[in-house]
Parts: sequence; structure tokens; C-alpha cells
Amino acid sequence: MLVLSRKINESIQIGTDIEVMVIDVRGDVVRLGISAPQSTQIWRKELWDVIVKENKTAAQGAKISNLKDAPKLPLSTFSKLSKIPTVHINNE
Repeated sequence: MLVLSRKINESIQIGTDIEVMVIDVRGDVVRLGISAPQSTQIWRKELWDVIVKENKTAAQGAKISNLKDAPKLPLSTFSKLSKIPTVHINNE
């Protein structure tokens, strides 16, 4: 894991098209601004973990022997709750 220190209005660049900027810090809460292409989906990590677990459970319940045949992430009722796009992670 890469650990960086940033101050308010400082940012980091991820690849050529994603920028993460520190917008505000209040106590132990940090507000981040993320500039990314519209096609980039962004999820809070705790929701992403629930979605992954849900999909693995569904795949096991359907007795899918090969995960490549499993539903593609993210497939969840949580996707209907968020108005921001989600991050696509290749689950290989």
C-alpha cells in the first residue's frame, strides 16, 4: 500500500485520467473530490465488500463451478441505491 500525505487542495493523480483531491479535513473525517471519466464507477469500500460477498454467495448458491461464469460485479440491490457510478474490478 502506498501512503501519501496531502493537505487541503492538494491532490494525487491515478493513471492519466483520475485525480483525487483533499477537499476538507474535519477532525477524523476527510472529504475527497474525485475527477474521473463518466464511465469510471466509484464505490465506498464497505458497500463494495458487501456486494462482493453477496455475489460470491449467489454464485455458490447457483453451484457455479467456474467464477468466470459467475455474474459480473457489481450486481446488487446496492447499485440501485447509489447515484454515482461504481468501480469495475476484474475478479480473476
